[in-house]
Amino acid sequence: MRRRTVLTLAAGAAATALVPVARAAAPSDTAFLDRLLRSHIQPRLDRLAAAATDLAQRLERFCAAPDAAGFEAARAGYHGAMDAWAGAQHLRPGPLLLEMRGDRIAFWPERRGIVARQLAAVLAARDPGVTEPGAVRKQSAAVQGLTALERLLFDDGVGLSAFTDGEAGRYRCALAAAVGANVAALAGEVRDDWTALTPRLLAGEATSVGATPRAAVENLYASLVTMAQIVADQKLRFPLGDGPGDARPTLAEAMRSGRTLRSIALNLEAMSAMVLGENGGPGYAVLLPDTAEGTAARTAAVNAFAAARAAAAAAPGPFAEAIADPGRRPGVEAVLRATRSVQTVLVQTFPPLIGVALGFNELDGD
Repeated sequence: MRRRTVLTLAAGAAATALVPVARAAAPSDTAFLDRLLRSHIQPRLDRLAAAATDLAQRLERFCAAPDAAGFEAARAGYHGAMDAWAGAQHLRPGPLLLEMRGDRIAFWPERRGIVARQLAAVLAARDPGVTEPGAVRKQSAAVQGLTALERLLFDDGVGLSAFTDGEAGRYRCALAAAVGANVAALAGEVRDDWTALTPRLLAGEATSVGATPRAAVENLYASLVTMAQIVADQKLRFPLGDGPGDARPTLAEAMRSGRTLRSIALNLEAMSAMVLGENGGPGYAVLLPDTAEGTAARTAAVNAFAAARAAAAAAPGPFAEAIADPGRRPGVEAVLRATRSVQTVLVQTFPPLIGVALGFNELDGD
């Protein structure tokens, strides 16, 4: 079974904590959601859909006339889509979880080499039906998205000839184009579903994001807690192991394309934006009380995110080599420590002040 998060939340018992005497009432749930949707959620989903469409178009052009420039353009399109995915990966409730869209966009963590095995089987069979429009979405989630596409474009020894040599090369290219089109379709569905549910959410109706606006506020906050744990444990601690000799680089996300640390940095930037605000809109910090404790909590969040993003920017790469090198490994370990500080703010500092009580947050593995 894929890793799943179970996180229950309930409104804090002291509702007055959200309405400190020293200032006007905190924004209502609907007002907060309205601004968060316009400033943070929808722009990031728009970018994801646009980047995925660009990727699909680059792959289609490349396969129509494969050459070195087209190959590099396809790889650049993959990085653009991964950048946008890292910036939206924390928006887990609702459309992204429906129909396993998150797993189908990027099937990671990959357990027991399932992507490699299933992708190899598809390439060996060369079934032309798999590359027909819309057919990839009927395959296993492991071969539908960006994780499979990374292997097609960046596996060891893969160059232009892998897409031009005979029937095998032509099929590899057709499969890559089909996967790219599938990612674009999925990203568009997520964006469109959010657009469709927004007026119902703001009207107080039950949606896939939450049964009420309050539940949606809580579930979206839960997604931050979950994302911080994914970064700390799945993206950093598990590959790091207990020491240089215990490093497990094959567990790292996007190792083949050399962007493990880049994706982590973008995850941290996205979480920071959802907590502190962006594009003139609010983050969860706006729900803090206008008290010394609330001010201290906001300062703690600013400092924790700044330190984590700085550590990610300073960490030496390539990630797979750095974690096994005693000289470079401390730079990556610093990212983990800084991410743990972000977790402390999200799990311990903010919840009692913004009226959210966290239950257990458990990522269950097999």
